[in-house]
Amino acid sequence: MIGGMSSWLVPVAVVLVVVWVGVRHVRMVRAEALLAEHARRRVGPEAVAPSPVSVWREANRLFRAGDAEGLLLLAEIGRQVPRRRQDVVDTWLAALRGGVARGLDASWRRDVQRELVGHLRPGEDFWPGMDVVAPGAILVDFDLSGCRVGRVDLTGAVFVGDARFAATTVTGDASFAAARFLRHAVFTDVLFARSATFALAVFAGNVSLRSAQVARSLVVTRAKVSGRADFSGAEVTGSADFRHVRFGGRALFADVVFQQDARFGHAWFRGRTDVGAALIGEEAEFDHARFGRRVPAAEG
Repeated sequence: MIGGMSSWLVPVAVVLVVVWVGVRHVRMVRAEALLAEHARRRVGPEAVAPSPVSVWREANRLFRAGDAEGLLLLAEIGRQVPRRRQDVVDTWLAALRGGVARGLDASWRRDVQRELVGHLRPGEDFWPGMDVVAPGAILVDFDLSGCRVGRVDLTGAVFVGDARFAATTVTGDASFAAARFLRHAVFTDVLFARSATFALAVFAGNVSLRSAQVARSLVVTRAKVSGRADFSGAEVTGSADFRHVRFGGRALFADVVFQQDARFGHAWFRGRTDVGAALIGEEAEFDHARFGRRVPAAEG
């Protein structure tokens, strides 16, 4: 029986490998043709060897015009010229920043985000070390889960739909200051290798930093959470600042470890909370904090 199964598996495996190699070859040929064709349009029909500058300009022109080929052309430039990858990422992010003259155009934004994330998540087409700098961006159902990036600056960004950063690794500083999360925000198991700030952020739904790790400071000052805030199992190596935060729903801090100071001055816990169960290594400050419901006492 085993021998019979093996006789079938070997030719099937060979066929799959051949198909996979063929698909990759076709993709490369098409990509190279796309690069050459659009570059020739830019520099003239008689051009035989378009310059890298003309290719870059043509890709940007098409992309700014909302042409899907421009999006793919930029991706191919990033694949072939690694030193331009951050430029490509910055170009995509620039398209997601600020207002849109013809409306939200959610489908186009999803296409750009999908291409962007495809290069930020470890795998065959991964571009390591990319910074995600897009203050004021409008992001639709943004999902950076499982990605590995450098610095993140999404200050003032607007997240339409759910925002997902589950198991994301951020090796630089991360800023979500004054960002608006119009639905749920998921940062479960995220790793911030440096500092992270959510100061003045507004969460219309639930926010989860369950089992999150912050290697330096965590700043959530003056943030507003309408739904449930779940920090269960999180660990913050530096100081944690929750001053003036307004927790509208349940605020969960079970098994949280704050290795240094944790400040909750003027915080307002309108829902049930177990903040007393958090382990705080140094100073715990709750001056003028308000509790809308009973706070369970810490065990032990």
